[in-house]
Amino acid sequence: MIRALRFRTVRARLLALMVFVIVPVAAMSIVLAFTTYRSVNASIEAAQIQSVSNYAVRTRLWFRGSLRTLVATVASIRSLQQTSEQCGTLAKNVLADIEGYQALHIDLANGISCFASKDAGLTETGISSLAVAQAGKALVQPWTGPGIANARFDAETIGGKLHLVIHARSMQSDPVRWQATLIVDPVLLDQAFEIGEADRGSFFALIKQGQKVVVARGIPEEDTSWLPLQERFSDQLTREPLQASGGATFTYASQLVAEPDLYILARFDDAATSAALYQFLVLCITPLLTLLLLFATYARVIQSDVVRWIKGIEDAARVRALNGNVLAPVDPTMPEDIRLVAEAFNTMVTEGNKREEALRETLGTNQYLLKELNHRVKNSLQVIQSYLSISRRQRPGIEQAHFAETEAMVQVMSTAYRLALIDGTMRPVSMKPFAEEVIANIASSLRQKDQWIDVKVETAASLAVDRVIPFGLILVEAIIAGLRASDAQLVRVRVATINDGGVEVIISTDGILKKGSPPPRIIAGLAAQLEATSHTAASGNFLQWTFMP
Repeated sequence: MIRALRFRTVRARLLALMVFVIVPVAAMSIVLAFTTYRSVNASIEAAQIQSVSNYAVRTRLWFRGSLRTLVATVASIRSLQQTSEQCGTLAKNVLADIEGYQALHIDLANGISCFASKDAGLTETGISSLAVAQAGKALVQPWTGPGIANARFDAETIGGKLHLVIHARSMQSDPVRWQATLIVDPVLLDQAFEIGEADRGSFFALIKQGQKVVVARGIPEEDTSWLPLQERFSDQLTREPLQASGGATFTYASQLVAEPDLYILARFDDAATSAALYQFLVLCITPLLTLLLLFATYARVIQSDVVRWIKGIEDAARVRALNGNVLAPVDPTMPEDIRLVAEAFNTMVTEGNKREEALRETLGTNQYLLKELNHRVKNSLQVIQSYLSISRRQRPGIEQAHFAETEAMVQVMSTAYRLALIDGTMRPVSMKPFAEEVIANIASSLRQKDQWIDVKVETAASLAVDRVIPFGLILVEAIIAGLRASDAQLVRVRVATINDGGVEVIISTDGILKKGSPPPRIIAGLAAQLEATSHTAASGNFLQWTFMP
């Protein structure tokens, strides 16, 4: 794997090896911590939902128990067929025996009606009106177990105090055999809400729609600051974050107890969630810090015991690359294998210095011979060009033209070497002065009096001498072909740099080219040497090439 990544240094490869070990371990640690965090959060959510469900179940059991007491009382009165006075006496006895029962109102189908109350504020007229109002409202859907009566559970403020209301009537609805209304002090429901110690910061309450607190656990009933800013509950048990009246956001859960108004509401603080998050961070950071410490220790050991010595050899090699003469450090405390490498490097440097000195002496001699050879080649070409120029002037007719053409070709090579060796060393030749000099020589020796050569060179490119010579010969062959064309009076030469950085050469004539002119095989050979691409010439052009400098 490390070889595939192509690390170039020992330090990089060793550290990469450590990274390949640490990264998977770190990733697995994070995955494990995240999985634990998700599991703890799920457990917290399940516990909160279960808490709300427990309160809802216990409240329903309490309501069902109170309903059984009410139904049993009515059944006793009906079985004894008592008068209204006797019924009232029995109702008073029931209220006296059961703590928290405040008032009882019963209507039987045979016309018997009775009322009893332990609170002067609960009058028979008020309770009768309440019973009529409750009879007109929706009934509670039956809970688990056999139905014992059609019932409705509610909470109403009577005489300035909130009371629980249990309204029941016979299962037979036509005609109604009996109906009864029981008023209960909410304090009695506190017993159902005593489920051990409440979590600190968690509040539970039985709420009537409109956010009226009937019974609360963990906070006084009169304190409503913990309630959500907007009331939300549904038929199903729900759990969601909501903004409290105080402005902060908490997790609320609710479950309907008695349709359509009574529901259990719970608010949970974020202590457990924050603890789970803290645990997640600890589980993430601890192994990461451990791995980081391990990596730092490993890197320091690598630096002190391996890389430091290798760096000394590397520095010596870099200085040597800059024509320096530094040996690698050799120390008895070095690891044996690295020390052997350093000694071998020093031996190689010493031997290399000796060879370089010998090569420098040989190179100086060779450079002198090369300059002398180039000087002789340049002088020889100039002698040949001068000889051809003299011969051309002494030859009449067609021979003079042949000598002129040969002279132009030799002048290409002479000019190329002269410009390439202008400072004593071989260098690229600038195309603009080279082309202008070659074409000027052609114009002076080959054109007729009524012929003209229009030259325009717009490039700053340069070519090596082995490419500039084919370029010059192409100019000679093409211009000669243009001047020798029938009725030719003007030859245009254009050399310019194009958009992609290449050079374009366009040559045209106003005459009619002779067959086989310029020679196609010669032109093809020169194009191959120049690495040029031929293009279909536009109207009037007979040569159009592009090539990269």
